[in-house]
Amino acid sequence: MKQVTLFVRKRASEITSLLVATMLASCAASGVSIEKPAVTLSAVEMSSLSFSGQTFVLSFDVSNPNPFPLPIRSVRYHLQLADQTFASGESLGDFSIPATGDGEFDISVELDILKSAGRLTGLLRSGMREPVPYQLSGSLAVDIPYIKPLPFSTSGVVTIASN
Repeated sequence: MKQVTLFVRKRASEITSLLVATMLASCAASGVSIEKPAVTLSAVEMSSLSFSGQTFVLSFDVSNPNPFPLPIRSVRYHLQLADQTFASGESLGDFSIPATGDGEFDISVELDILKSAGRLTGLLRSGMREPVPYQLSGSLAVDIPYIKPLPFSTSGVVTIASN
């Protein structure tokens, strides 16, 4: 009896694997693809300043061209302001961009004042008076099986605000 049960379990496992492989192949053959969303930097705001560091809130706008929502699991980003690296990293996400719609999200960034004081002082002075050019790149990891992170890259200008 044990041999029959083991045989049935092995066959069920093989059939399940075959069904999953067939479904993946049919999805690939149907040409279903995900278009990359557009991500732009909409604001940079200094939210706090202390002797040890500064905290900035980076605000982003996202436009989803796909006919289905994009559930965002994490965001990797690299931001340059005035041709200088300002912030980079990864932030966990728990939000969704609606189908063929727009959304927004914020990332809080803490910078060490001792390491960045010189370059930030000039940048903050000029950025609070006039727009600063930025370059933004990264990727959005979506919570959809078998979909690789969706890359983004954009540039523009942004004004730095203080709270």
